[in-house]
Amino acid sequence: MSATEPEQSVPSDDQVQALVGYRTNEEWQALLAQSAALLAALDDIDDEEVRRNVFATLQTVDAVHREALHRLVRLFKEGVLEQVITDPAIHTLMGMYDLLPEKAPACQKVWDFLGDAEQDVSGAATVAAPEEPPHWSPAPIDRAPEDGDAMLCQMEEGKVLLVCAEGQHYAFDAACIHHDDAVAGGRLAGFSWICPGGPGCVYDIRNGQRLGGGSLVCYPVKLDEAGRILIGFGMPFEPKLPAF
Repeated sequence: MSATEPEQSVPSDDQVQALVGYRTNEEWQALLAQSAALLAALDDIDDEEVRRNVFATLQTVDAVHREALHRLVRLFKEGVLEQVITDPAIHTLMGMYDLLPEKAPACQKVWDFLGDAEQDVSGAATVAAPEEPPHWSPAPIDRAPEDGDAMLCQMEEGKVLLVCAEGQHYAFDAACIHHDDAVAGGRLAGFSWICPGGPGCVYDIRNGQRLGGGSLVCYPVKLDEAGRILIGFGMPFEPKLPAF
């Protein structure tokens, strides 16, 4: 080292910042689900003033992030946004703040950030589009179903059958995995949904399991303060089964 060159110090272990991030797709989805569950739990805060202050704080943080991200994206060179949103986490973030491009190029080269690369028809490697972030959607119905009722809900996420049994609401995919047809039009017997495609095709509405094998995708259900029924998408589902 020459006399004119400054001496470079090596950072100690406690000065090195730990690398944060780079979760797998499964870990990322689990993190989103945890976030959605925590946000949903805020509605249950009993103290109205505390609840109002919490949501006001979240709205302020959201406004800060929105302003900064919109300014940041304006500095991107052409094509950069389309490139970076192939990462599931970035795609989710940009979607939350209405920054996704209206139409991404179909045959643009992209990077496989998390190892879930696919091949499009052009042969170029692409990353599978991330699933929609966990969220609650109100069921498009005028009233909550009563015991024995079944209502077909045409959601933006797809068709869902909403059923009420013994005061509990259950929601699951409205397409039979065996007959490849709608399960709407069937009938309820206890906690069993008998598919209209045949009397031997029966599903347990509590967990979606089909007698003989296979299962329907089930969704969590809850009521909001206004009495609307909300159906959860992209979040963990816990079957409402009795404990033995």
